[in-house]
Amino acid sequence: MMTRLDETAARASGSSAQRQDVAILGETSRRYERCHPDDTFADLARRSSFSKEDRRLLEDWLAATALDIGATDG
Repeated sequence: MMTRLDETAARASGSSAQRQDVAILGETSRRYERCHPDDTFADLARRSSFSKEDRRLLEDWLAATALDIGATDG
């Protein structure tokens, strides 16, 4: 059974995770578009829904950014 304190902590950590996810998406978009001036991150994300290659490329970009952000946070 969750106590009120546990619920508050869970909400706080969820908010923190959401903020970090938004930060990772924003930073990944900035980095991707800097390296691919003729493409957009939004187009890559859209293509990833039907292209295995683009899906893996998107996952790689997100993972690399998450590692970089995690390394600078800790």
